[in-house]
Amino acid sequence: MKYFWILFSPLLHFLFISYTVPGNNTLIDEQEPPNIVFIISDDHAWPDYSFMGHPHIKTPNIDNLASESLTFTRGYLPAPVCRKTLASMLTGLYPHQHGVTGNDPAFEFDRQSASSEEWLRARLSYNQVVTERYNSLPNLNTYLTDLGYLTLQTGKWWEGSWEDAGFTHGMTHADPARGGRHGDKGLRIGREGMDPIEDFMDGAAEQDTPFFIWYAPFMPHTPHTPPDSLLEKYITVAPSEPVARYWAMIDWFDITVGQLLDSIEERGLTKNTMVVYLADNGWIQNPEEQNRFAWPSKLSPFDMGIRTPISYKWPGHISSGMDTTTFVSTNDMVPTVLEVLGIKSEIELPGINVLDEQARTVRKAVFSEDYNHDIADVHSPAESLEHQMVMKSPWKLILPKEEGKIETERYNGSGRVEKPELYHIINDPHERNNVASDHPQIVEELKQLIDEWWEPEF
Repeated sequence: MKYFWILFSPLLHFLFISYTVPGNNTLIDEQEPPNIVFIISDDHAWPDYSFMGHPHIKTPNIDNLASESLTFTRGYLPAPVCRKTLASMLTGLYPHQHGVTGNDPAFEFDRQSASSEEWLRARLSYNQVVTERYNSLPNLNTYLTDLGYLTLQTGKWWEGSWEDAGFTHGMTHADPARGGRHGDKGLRIGREGMDPIEDFMDGAAEQDTPFFIWYAPFMPHTPHTPPDSLLEKYITVAPSEPVARYWAMIDWFDITVGQLLDSIEERGLTKNTMVVYLADNGWIQNPEEQNRFAWPSKLSPFDMGIRTPISYKWPGHISSGMDTTTFVSTNDMVPTVLEVLGIKSEIELPGINVLDEQARTVRKAVFSEDYNHDIADVHSPAESLEHQMVMKSPWKLILPKEEGKIETERYNGSGRVEKPELYHIINDPHERNNVASDHPQIVEELKQLIDEWWEPEF
């Protein structure tokens, strides 16, 4: 890798002094490619930020990041649960394309009463198929390490160890034989400080090497155990203590975002660091039960499950602005980074360079897909599919799977949509008025877009 960098650095220098971000007319003139940082909150609803209008939750650091970024308030996730969306963020593919379509295998026995050994054997067998197939695909690490980047995984990561996914450094699954479920010791980041990230940045500086940081802390995810000082801020204004705890966890996560961005600033790296912010799926806090969500949020096809603000910041290169109408996708993250770096993807990607205004204008629609939490067949995505969603401004169609029983009762009594539902998502952002019967032609047009998009073959 060292020799690659020495031999090709003149070519890379040419690429970076001559590339212009489409739609922003800003020349990239650094000798070195930008550092890249993905900040991903966990179980965080799209309205639950100060800058998105929440009357009580305080998110000053994310607010400031959003104001300094090109921020899309109508970003969409490829699925309404963490594992699938995180896998998509690194590959730029939909779950039905990369094969990670569930958090756990579907069991023929009751998982709650299964022995830990039985549970571990079932998961390891399932993951051997899913993870090996996933890690055989090119992902963002593939391209960045070829350019000489150091890459760090922190926080939540499901697909084996950080080494399996191509990171050069990481925290999760240091010992994969332990069978850690979704983050291992990586979940300590944020809640227990930011030292691993700061040490990594210092190490990259010593090697004079660009870096990529995956910061996906277990926040505001349960357990909702905020510091007392933060809980006190919300306990008197929230409708219940469980809600206050969730709000306080968002505040705590925001503090860690500030710590990360301050660390980048203190090292003089802000001007040549591209930061992308988003959440991995939505959440509605159950007002009566701590650490429980309410329908329709996580695991649902509604916007409280699949919508997130998405921010792109790179001072001097990405013009800031708040876009409240354009529909974008988290699957745009990988193609955007690749185009900024002047790299051609090895495989066809469904997303676009979201910095390209023309590409945003001509795109027809963005999509999402909703699966059961437990995967029915590792070789057939359609077996555990529940809903397909298409968003074409100003409309959103939720198309349910027509056949098959789908078990969702253990997730807070959540259910599924039985007939196609159509929403004017601009005027009705909380999806209160299903207008499918009033616009049958639009329903059929959007169904056709889903048919053209959906190709569940590995």
